[in-house]
Amino acid sequence: MSYQNKVAFIVGNGVSRQDINLHELVDKAPIFGCNALYRDFDLWNYLVAIDDGMIAELRKHYQNQGVLIIPPEDMRYEDAEYSPNRRRANAGMVAMREAINRGHKILYCLGFDFILEGDISVDNIYKNTENYGPETHANKGDNYYRIKYLEWFANKYEDVKFVFVLPDDKEIKPIGAENVFVMGVDTFLNKVTH
Repeated sequence: MSYQNKVAFIVGNGVSRQDINLHELVDKAPIFGCNALYRDFDLWNYLVAIDDGMIAELRKHYQNQGVLIIPPEDMRYEDAEYSPNRRRANAGMVAMREAINRGHKILYCLGFDFILEGDISVDNIYKNTENYGPETHANKGDNYYRIKYLEWFANKYEDVKFVFVLPDDKEIKPIGAENVFVMGVDTFLNKVTH
């Protein structure tokens, strides 16, 4: 599959990505990971961290396997153009922005479970590990704000295609942006590996 440098994989840490072997994505397109991804996958091209605890952990353990992106404090929040009451962003949204800034126009987003219905929407692969204690846990109320920001973000970058890769058996919340799509895990893996 020829991506012509337009595609990027954005790897969040929601539990829905556990069915995807990330090694199958290596060399198919640049991989933008988030936070603790380095703990169990070291073949990312870019790794974004925005929380102080995770940044300290990465600075201690980082071994030059890719580009570590630690944005300035101001860039760790929702865009000021979106709202003057800027909420803390999530690393996945920052990773999307970094990919777009590098010219990527098709973003396959894995592990972005805040758009799912149910308890899975607030779970995380690294929950209750170092730097993922109770103070970092998302709640379902956070999802509303994350979705609203995603809608604004996608509409701002209307020339970018956002494809959320999610299990077929999960219910998805509606997203108000015409350039946001959902693809099942099996369909995605078939597309990427063939």
